[in-house]
Amino acid sequence: MFVPKIDFLTLNDIPGVLRINSGISWTWPEDVIKSDLSNDSNSELTYIGAFATTTEAPLLGYAVLGRDRRVGQLMALIVDKNFQHRGIGTQLLIAVSDCAVYMNFKRLRLRVRKSNQAAINLYSRMSFISEKVRRGYYSNGEDAIVMSAKLPLMPRS
Repeated sequence: MFVPKIDFLTLNDIPGVLRINSGISWTWPEDVIKSDLSNDSNSELTYIGAFATTTEAPLLGYAVLGRDRRVGQLMALIVDKNFQHRGIGTQLLIAVSDCAVYMNFKRLRLRVRKSNQAAINLYSRMSFISEKVRRGYYSNGEDAIVMSAKLPLMPRS
């Protein structure tokens, strides 16, 4: 397993976020990310990154934690396509869990594309269960599976 450094993102990490986002079909606009990460932001989003430890700390992946009432909401979990299947997503998910527990959330909820079997497998291994399907949730008409887990996350054996 690859062991990255996990840390909160700052404005300096925006180029890495944009690089990772360039490999996916949907992205948040740069100005939204910049606003969320600025020191004077009122954003309730927490950006957590996984950084390589052997180079100039390039961003390998990131996750975004938000809130939906009193439940933590995993808004994004994206790993650079060149570093997938090395445990980075799992480590980011554990960091999100730790952060959500610190924020006194009891559950973590997410939405995942029905076609994203790798992500569904990861979330299932980390004790997420399917709650419901949101038909046509994504802009291309694809369904979203809503999943949630009790915190702290406990990997299934």
